[in-house]
Amino acid sequence: MSAPVEGDEHDAEARTAMRAFLQRAEVRLSTIHRVGQALLGGSALVLLLPLFIRDAFPKMTALLVAAYEADQWMLLVGIGVAVALSVALPVAAIYLLVSDLLGFYFTSNTFGAPGADGTRRPVFSPRFVLPGLGFNDDELTPATRRALDEGRADEWTRALLVPRNLDDGGWRDRFDTRTYEVWGTVIPEGVAGDDQRLRQSFRLAGLHADRTLALDVARTEALLARHVLTIRVAVLRYSKALLLLIATTVAMLAAAGLVEQGLSEVDPGTGQGLPPRATFLVAVVYVLWAPFAVRSVTAPLRMIQRHTPGVGRLEDVYRDQRTTQFEAGTVPITLMVLVGAAAAMLSSGWAAAGTTGLLLGVGVTLAGLILWVLALRHFDAGPRQCLAALALLLRGREGPPPSPDLDDVRRGAAATG
Repeated sequence: MSAPVEGDEHDAEARTAMRAFLQRAEVRLSTIHRVGQALLGGSALVLLLPLFIRDAFPKMTALLVAAYEADQWMLLVGIGVAVALSVALPVAAIYLLVSDLLGFYFTSNTFGAPGADGTRRPVFSPRFVLPGLGFNDDELTPATRRALDEGRADEWTRALLVPRNLDDGGWRDRFDTRTYEVWGTVIPEGVAGDDQRLRQSFRLAGLHADRTLALDVARTEALLARHVLTIRVAVLRYSKALLLLIATTVAMLAAAGLVEQGLSEVDPGTGQGLPPRATFLVAVVYVLWAPFAVRSVTAPLRMIQRHTPGVGRLEDVYRDQRTTQFEAGTVPITLMVLVGAAAAMLSSGWAAAGTTGLLLGVGVTLAGLILWVLALRHFDAGPRQCLAALALLLRGREGPPPSPDLDDVRRGAAATG
């Protein structure tokens, strides 16, 4: 690479502007990574999880075991479905949050290099999303180029990546095997291959050979865009997971307290099951959990829209199925919880007080259903979109699914064009 032409005033101003841009970009990247670090810590979720697991699981398991021993199958299935799905949702949210953070912090080290199989396909080799940093070749004058080459050839500098001598505990053999199996690169044995090992180390760190100021600017623009897109999804997912975990923890603690009270009234080993009024109240907790869970996962978008009033309608966000995939998949799950808990509540109400208990159960079910519908206010994802989102979440895919309407539009545009 040649040095910039001296005396070109406009080129010098442009290069100064590019250097200033790279400095601003470093500050912005650092800020975004601090946000990612806060999410990675996840202090609120970590504090809630021990409470969520320690107090809830044993008591809810005792309820299900008691229902099984008493042959209360309606209660067993209804409460079992409600408990399992209500626990699975926040756990899945945290799992997806970890996936989002991995997508934020890592990328594929794919430079179009041939793989070990000899093909010219890109090779998947995960690396940290921030690449290694190399000095731009087009910023060098002949004198500084010689000085930089001497610095790069310094044995202490090279020893940071490649051991200085052959007494390396087999490091060279392991490194050579690694690069051969990934890219099919054959490195000479011993010290003779150290120059190539150094280049391969830079390659693994994401440091490109074609280092120019303009190319650094272009790659930094793309890097910033990637960070902004991924941190956006991660922060939204964290907010939804936190609110959902809070709602579920409160419900589990309330249900666990009711189960503990019911167990104190039962003689162990009699196979009677819990008193019907206790199981009735446990079912009420999960009937009410369903609308609160829906409201929790849709709350972040409503909060954002309230902070920017007058900018479209909240329903507009549901056009972007990538942004709303988790809450769209959550809605049918909460409905299943509501149905299961309602069935268990009706069964317990009948066992506790006959017709009066049954009517009370019907009333609570209708109230829970009304609250669930009200919680979906401004939720503009239809049943088909919700089921598609649920299927994608179960498969670990991101929305939206391929659109047949888009294919029709493309075919129509190709026919008219």
